[in-house]
Amino acid sequence: MRVVLFQPPVFRREAPATALAKALAVPRIHPGDLIRAHISRSTELGVRAAEAIDSGALFPDEIITEIVRDRLHRWAHAGFLLVGHPLSAARALALDELLGELGKPLDSVLHLRLPEEEMERHVRRLAGRRFCREDQSHIFELSVDHLLIDGFCNVCGGELHQRGEDNENSIRSRFRSHEAMLEPITQHYARQDLLVTVDAVGAPDEIAGRALTALRDRGPRPCSGRLRA
Repeated sequence: MRVVLFQPPVFRREAPATALAKALAVPRIHPGDLIRAHISRSTELGVRAAEAIDSGALFPDEIITEIVRDRLHRWAHAGFLLVGHPLSAARALALDELLGELGKPLDSVLHLRLPEEEMERHVRRLAGRRFCREDQSHIFELSVDHLLIDGFCNVCGGELHQRGEDNENSIRSRFRSHEAMLEPITQHYARQDLLVTVDAVGAPDEIAGRALTALRDRGPRPCSGRLRA
């Protein structure tokens, strides 16, 4: 089964994608992993990717498209769960073209969508995060974590602080921007009758189970559309 997965930025990319890939018995492919692998091997694509990252500019569509092309040319026959790609019109068209060349069209595009109430719950949760100034890996959520000393890290005693971008308005804006960015891409796949939308409510395993049921109920279908302006 060949599936593209779009999930909210509130989730780590491993969850619920990992559980879903395991249930589908396909590899989970994330463009970020592919980019890092090329950079670590100093391939031609890796060198170009590193230069693009160092420049601080938007990552070029053509580089990520070539990196995904390299991976799928070798493994598309086995099926895959492609996480967070494509995220632009150019990338969507390139993926359509590539899978058409391979004769291996997508079976489904899964959109894990945050309902409004669930989004607000995550907004409040993330706004309650506090980071240790001594070690940024020490993170506490005020709604669930008990602090031994108010305002200080339970692990090392460092002062806790809220990151500037973690206020409710900024977090809410990031969620809405993410959905706005996805809108033309999900509509592209909806026109191809590939889109499956599932509410991202509950624990990652629960969401993965709900998504798996939706995919299996739908069944595989051919991909045959093009992105319209």
